[in-house]
Amino acid sequence: MDYVYLDNAATTKPDEEILRSALEETKELYFNPSALYKGGMAAKKLIEKARCDISSLFGGKKVIFTSCGSESDNTAIFSFYKRGNAVFGEGEHSAVFNCCNLLKQKGCDVRLAKLRYGGAVDVDDLLSKIDEKTTFVSVGHVNNETGAVNDIDEIAAAVRRKAPDAIFHSDGVQGFGKIPASLKNVDLYSVSAHKINGLKGTGALIFNERLLFSPLILGGGQEFGLRSGTENVLGIRVFAECAKKKYDKINENYERVSALRADFIDGLDKSLFRIISPENCSPYIVSFSAVGLRGQVVQAMADDEGVIIGTGSACSSKKPHSRIISAFEKNGKVLDGMLRAGFSPETTAEDILKAVKVLNAVTARLSGKINVR
Repeated sequence: MDYVYLDNAATTKPDEEILRSALEETKELYFNPSALYKGGMAAKKLIEKARCDISSLFGGKKVIFTSCGSESDNTAIFSFYKRGNAVFGEGEHSAVFNCCNLLKQKGCDVRLAKLRYGGAVDVDDLLSKIDEKTTFVSVGHVNNETGAVNDIDEIAAAVRRKAPDAIFHSDGVQGFGKIPASLKNVDLYSVSAHKINGLKGTGALIFNERLLFSPLILGGGQEFGLRSGTENVLGIRVFAECAKKKYDKINENYERVSALRADFIDGLDKSLFRIISPENCSPYIVSFSAVGLRGQVVQAMADDEGVIIGTGSACSSKKPHSRIISAFEKNGKVLDGMLRAGFSPETTAEDILKAVKVLNAVTARLSGKINVR
């Protein structure tokens, strides 16, 4: 059965051309990259080329490879927050937010900044929580549920004016390869391969050379002793090629996806749905609510009709309401009906037409059954 896939914020389809090329290149390089014989050194060269390719996208910042964005987030937080207080946005991804909870349980001074409606961090509230004892701040680049964009470089500069020695981290998983951004003032930036058509099981942490790491994973000393564990050569090779491809067309893709998102929003029946994402959010994500219905039911019925969408972050799908949306939206009927569409440059106009037709039809059918209004 043909289907329309609109959950690209959860994961993306691997780039077949890049994967095929990488498999051909690495199929005989199954050697351990730490080995000192020729095969091992050849595998290591592939990793170092990938490192240089990703580093070049960010003006030569340092790069270590990890298993995923969550590991990169955990590494940044637990390696660099040691004392004083730490400030986070309420809308952070679970990989960051659950680190906050663990730090609180350990008695650390953790402060949370409020969100504006739509999911962007309230910068004034964030700055009000920063003082001379603040040593670590983390604000996500693009909110993973609503697509709200934070100007992380500007926020980092403002943070540094109040706390010159504070380290600034950003979860860039939903922004990397999609939203042009400067990292001039950002110390640490977490990214993931499978959000940009790479393979699951590969991520990276991009950081300033001046930082002194306390490794999260100890072992054989791979990744300059900063992240031990035998490297995923194939995953890293695919990751770098996908990153280069995305950045080569980042503005072109942005415009294309913006038009698709606009058509999607225009096509939704506004008597059935409420748009939650702000107008100036990432074009790759839109959160909306089938008010008064259950988002999971709409999702399941759309799936039966060949349209795949999300109900929010796949990492939080077992919870009744989104923690992030609940931070700024208190209407229970809106929270019940939350849905999330995630677009990609591979999404077509025909995909959008089918998706809105199916979503309007199944939601109208449900609304008629339960007489919500």
